[in-house]
Amino acid sequence: MTFLALSGLQTAALAALTAGSIIALYFLKLRHRRVFVSSSLLWRRVLEDKQSHSLMEKLRRILSIIIAVTIALLIAISLARPEVEALTGKNERIVIVMDTSPTMATLRADGRTRWERAISEAMSLLNSGGPSTEFRISDTSGRIASSFTTDRNEMRQLLEKMKPVAADPQFPKVDGSDSLVYFISDGVSLPQTPKSVKRLSVFEKARNAGITAFELRARPSIPLGYEAYLEVQNFGEPAAVDITISGAGGQRIIKTVNLGTEQTFQEIFDLTTFEGGPIRAAIQSKNDALKMDDLAFAYLPIKRRTRTMLVTTGNTYLETLLKLDSFVEFSVVSPANFKEADVDAYIFDRFAPSTPPSRPSLIIGVPDAPWLRPSEGVVQKPQITTWSENHPIMQFVSVHDMSIERAARINAADLTVIAASAQAPLIVASERPKWVMLTFDLQSTDFPLHVGFPVFVDNVLAWFNRDQLALRGEPGTVEVPMVNAQIRSIDDRNVPAQTQLNKTVFDALEPGLYTATSADKRAHIAVNLANRNFSDVNRSAFRNDPALASTRRLLQRELWFYMLGLAAVLIAAEWYTYHKRITL
Repeated sequence: MTFLALSGLQTAALAALTAGSIIALYFLKLRHRRVFVSSSLLWRRVLEDKQSHSLMEKLRRILSIIIAVTIALLIAISLARPEVEALTGKNERIVIVMDTSPTMATLRADGRTRWERAISEAMSLLNSGGPSTEFRISDTSGRIASSFTTDRNEMRQLLEKMKPVAADPQFPKVDGSDSLVYFISDGVSLPQTPKSVKRLSVFEKARNAGITAFELRARPSIPLGYEAYLEVQNFGEPAAVDITISGAGGQRIIKTVNLGTEQTFQEIFDLTTFEGGPIRAAIQSKNDALKMDDLAFAYLPIKRRTRTMLVTTGNTYLETLLKLDSFVEFSVVSPANFKEADVDAYIFDRFAPSTPPSRPSLIIGVPDAPWLRPSEGVVQKPQITTWSENHPIMQFVSVHDMSIERAARINAADLTVIAASAQAPLIVASERPKWVMLTFDLQSTDFPLHVGFPVFVDNVLAWFNRDQLALRGEPGTVEVPMVNAQIRSIDDRNVPAQTQLNKTVFDALEPGLYTATSADKRAHIAVNLANRNFSDVNRSAFRNDPALASTRRLLQRELWFYMLGLAAVLIAAEWYTYHKRITL
């Protein structure tokens, strides 16, 4: 037996003092007052009866003393908080680390997921500790990290709130020097753990085929033409996998492929006939154990003609290009006749109005306008040395071999520099108001003769008004490069979000298509698992590790609770026997 509040010597001293005090009180003799009576005949019978019951009186006194001492010792020793490991379990500090990787959602043969099995293991650990054992729970996603506590209900409630998420798994920082650390996992996402950690495996081999890549790509040869790249891999036994790609307008592509173990299917699907809107890829196979990687989403920009006004004194390149673009509704006016019109975009050739137009604009050259950056000089024969390949207006546009005779030098502070030479920016963009500027005119460059020039103009018009391809993200915490954006799911549910620095952050715990809107800006976000490391549910380093042996303690509370309860029962018994004249 051990004591949590007092040392063994202190407890023994307290017990001896308590027992001695109770016994001393029973043997304390009271001095009786002398009273003279006229005759002793009245007391003789009483004295004879007392002598005949003297043995019984001694037994009653002994029983009373035993009960009183027992009650006092129970109360006194309970103050020292005694612990008996065989009854209440071992007193220790235990850290439980839960693996919240997506593979923990894999189904087992018994119909439960690995995560549900892990919860059962964690509950067994909570039940195996002593009443004074302190527990702490953490996870590999970094979302949960409790402090040490003896409150089992708090730990159980915390476990009920947790679930597998597709965050980048990392083993949390825990101190194993003064506590036992248990890691409950299937061993897929985190094969390596600190040596002091006790691993508890919930791994069981399963069948799974998953979408490991799905994305839409623009086809430069076809205006507003797109194709979908799909990759499916089988990580279980050979299986027939049904593939379905469906669009918002009811268009559908269906295909069935037979995949062997570790075999991959890759194909590019033409989406020219698909209407714009959400695109959903789904696969189905027999006895598939992980559902999270069976769906993937994308967004196909809605096809519509962009009403465009060209303001120029004459530009054969631009006029011919816009006339041939079937997705542009084109009109042309001279600078002298320019006035605001009901259009989607303007193209200003060596001209700009005195006030910012109400629609996005492509500005060629550096015209003199108060709302634009003024020219600070001329750069002769600038060579493009840097350009932003990831910006939407530069997709499929190559400018490294472009020749420029001269360009204006401007101050590009607070602007997005799309392409630049060592001396000056050459293509810049502004978000508000929205415009793109070439700091050179088309007569001083061979850019219109490049195959990328029509693509560049179409990209600019698309960036101004048309829908863009969806941003890509994985389940977990998703970041959108917009401030104070409202996030809605594909079924038009509002998703809680918060602004951090210059971006909006929200949690997407499963694949889906989300829309972010802020003022006049809108973006689509395709959240897909699409990760070979998560779809390969059998790649476990814990496959031979044992599961936790279930152990339960006899008593569910500390021993002092039961000692005080027994003391209360004895007090009631002593009160009853006293009134029945069984004890003194």
